[in-house]
Amino acid sequence: MPEKYSYRDYDKHLSLKVCPELWLIIFYFMHPYLLLLSSFRSINPDAAALKTMIYPDEFSMVFAILATIPVLFFIYAWARRSPGGSDMVKFIWRNGSMVLTLAALLYIATVFSPLLLGAGHKIHVAGWAQLGISAVIIVYVQFSRHVKDIFADFPKEKAADQVQDGGASP
Repeated sequence: MPEKYSYRDYDKHLSLKVCPELWLIIFYFMHPYLLLLSSFRSINPDAAALKTMIYPDEFSMVFAILATIPVLFFIYAWARRSPGGSDMVKFIWRNGSMVLTLAALLYIATVFSPLLLGAGHKIHVAGWAQLGISAVIIVYVQFSRHVKDIFADFPKEKAADQVQDGGASP
């Protein structure tokens, strides 16, 4: 990896850590689950009103939850990202920017789904905000050098001689 990253940017396997911006994107993508949980658990009717403001109908909410599935694959790959990771984990990780772009495109489809299905006649304010945020996510994930470096860096397998020697160098 380029020398432009500090030692704090690497994890215990000497691979680049997921940057705070990517965690913010992941948190954004998980908001349908948070809204769903808060509307079930809350005595406060404002939580249900917030859910209705962001997702005007139940179909949009369900579609947003389904749009989050690629992000769940990303989280799984991040959790399993270590030397000796499976081929599936490596594949998901190496294609992490495409996975997050797919999730953003699905969120854009979520905004337009009421219009396409005839359930709504306009895009509400929260929908425009979601469109803007999704567009920014796509641009960031596709064009950020740091993000490309993160997804190109998977922990290396330990060499056979390092395993036999206990990692000691000659």
